[in-house]
Amino acid sequence: MTWQLNDIPDGQYADLIATARCGIGLIEHQVLIDRLMQSVAEEHCRGASPGSVVEFDDGPVTFLFALAGTSHADRTLLAVGRPERPHEVRDVAYQRGYPLPDLFAGRPVDRGHLIPYTGGGQYGPNLFVQDRALNRGWSRDGRGYRALERAAVAGAPDTLMFARTHYIDDTDVPGFIDLGVATASDVAVHRFRNRFDSTEARREMSIVLPGATNAQIGGLGEETAAVLLTENLDATLVAMGDARLPRDGTRQDLDLLAVVDGELIAYEVKTRYASTKAGRVTRAGNLLRPRLQRSRTPGTGQASQPYVADRLAGHIEVGDGYEGIVVQIIAVDFVAMLAQWFDVNDSGSGLRPAGPPIDCTDAALRALQQIVDHRGQL
Repeated sequence: MTWQLNDIPDGQYADLIATARCGIGLIEHQVLIDRLMQSVAEEHCRGASPGSVVEFDDGPVTFLFALAGTSHADRTLLAVGRPERPHEVRDVAYQRGYPLPDLFAGRPVDRGHLIPYTGGGQYGPNLFVQDRALNRGWSRDGRGYRALERAAVAGAPDTLMFARTHYIDDTDVPGFIDLGVATASDVAVHRFRNRFDSTEARREMSIVLPGATNAQIGGLGEETAAVLLTENLDATLVAMGDARLPRDGTRQDLDLLAVVDGELIAYEVKTRYASTKAGRVTRAGNLLRPRLQRSRTPGTGQASQPYVADRLAGHIEVGDGYEGIVVQIIAVDFVAMLAQWFDVNDSGSGLRPAGPPIDCTDAALRALQQIVDHRGQL
């Protein structure tokens, strides 16, 4: 199994996996379980004033659970088991009874399962406060997390799955989760951030981006484009769009409206980060052309003159005598950390680079700081 995201950099599981291999190189799952239990328990006991540790089974899962000590709350340290089909219907009432805040550090959270319900995971010690974007696959990390879960369940009964929690304070809300899937011959282990309440977790791009939803990525892209316009082109912003704000039905405003060198220009911002096209450039060194939303009526799709005129009514007169304005697309790529302007024709098609890509690293950082200063998190 090969996963592109979130490898454990220090190889801390390498020795455990090596000792679980038999003479012909296959992984003995029970030996791996025993080694994991021993390693996690020993690490816990090295902590300050640790509570006692108990081991027990619940369904197909074995838990290592730390009873409350003077330095921490009751909390699960490790869940490990062989995924199997759930034998009972999901107990929605019980699950809803698990205490859960509306937000944690400004981010929505869910009642997450260390071992997924689809793999036989139950409730009680298997439940924890989980970042919603991670749990639902809404972020890049979330998609990687869900992919590992699906691989574990799909490979049953020949797979072993474990979830190891890492706590950063005395609560029962883990800061990180190591999710591992073992087959007979290989083990994939990846670490996922579950909390974003530290200063660096809110302001460092390398931490923020993997945990961000598509809407948050889009909002950061628009703010980055605004910084580039004002600082590089000395533009005056007239209006910004409705990223992450309630919309009037299905209608979406223009992303940016700005005056550049005395001319009013409408901008649509297209941001890439998690897609397979992110980070790629053409042979000529340009970013890949962004995709615009199409319309059932030809010539009225996103960035077309009719589309733009419909959204300019609150800013300028678009009645008799209106001849249209310049429209451009700004592509922002948070993998390559590049931004590029594209010209578009009156029908919202025929995109052509208006110039070479430029580095957007500093602009993205300033945009992130502005957003965090304004609302506390991306």
